[in-house]
Amino acid sequence: MAGPRGVRGQWTAIPAMANEADYRADTLAFDRRLREAGVDFWPTVGTKPLDLYFNFEKALTFQRVPAWNDLVNGPPENKMNLLADPAWRDQARSDWDNRKKPRRARVDNPHTLIFALSETGVGPLGISLADHAANTGQHVSDALASWLLDNGIGSSLRALPDVHDEPALAEVIRSPHTLTNVNDSGAHLQLFCGAGQSTHLLTHYHRDTGLLTLEEAVHVLTGRTAGFIGLTDRGVVAPGKAADLAVFSLDEISLGAEVKVRDVPAGSWRFTREPGGFRATIANGVATYREGEPTGELPGTLVGPSLG
Repeated sequence: MAGPRGVRGQWTAIPAMANEADYRADTLAFDRRLREAGVDFWPTVGTKPLDLYFNFEKALTFQRVPAWNDLVNGPPENKMNLLADPAWRDQARSDWDNRKKPRRARVDNPHTLIFALSETGVGPLGISLADHAANTGQHVSDALASWLLDNGIGSSLRALPDVHDEPALAEVIRSPHTLTNVNDSGAHLQLFCGAGQSTHLLTHYHRDTGLLTLEEAVHVLTGRTAGFIGLTDRGVVAPGKAADLAVFSLDEISLGAEVKVRDVPAGSWRFTREPGGFRATIANGVATYREGEPTGELPGTLVGPSLG
């Protein structure tokens, strides 16, 4: 569709995990074939492993464990009673042991599910569901049910992030026709906080590991992305360009942990992050944020065709 019409596009994404070397090589070969054929399609590179959270208010995490799936997605007023019901516990153990087992499902790998957030503060936190079951001598299903009774149905598990092949990804990032803007930030409000991938690129790939130079990291976040989209008036610092700037010192910025805030319409919640330590954000020459606080200035404009 795009090639014959001269349309530029982007596609997601170069495989990033350490155990995907063959898949990554095949994907890069496909990209080369597209480019050699004159198709202007740019692949994206996810540079930060996702920290996925699983809550018990409504989720698909336990869809192959019927008793747990029905509890998680059922009426909220019944959940704590079910967790304490011996008959439900028996059924939950049976469903857990007799589920179908895909290779990478989190429920099949309880050692990768970490107790992360507690409503009551009882804990334990920071250990895996598998370790907690072993420590308490319980079936994994019972260990999870008991932990929720102690910590509250609004508590959350976190999945251990996948391991990326970072040296291989750094080489991909250096390619002049790849993008790192795979992030859709606010699209997964209660699963993870996508914001912060740019900070991760600067701190981890440059400052902490040296896999990229500072110039390489900044360029892929600014000039390359702006050029791909066609924003010719920004993306570099030069006379006559729009003064869109992020002001920071490398030893001051960091990627904060996810925090829950209840600012979603109708009273729901989402994950966000604390400010990352940037000194200022400047749009069109006007500071919109200083030291993590909004200035109240709104100098930006909508990018795109006129809506009038």
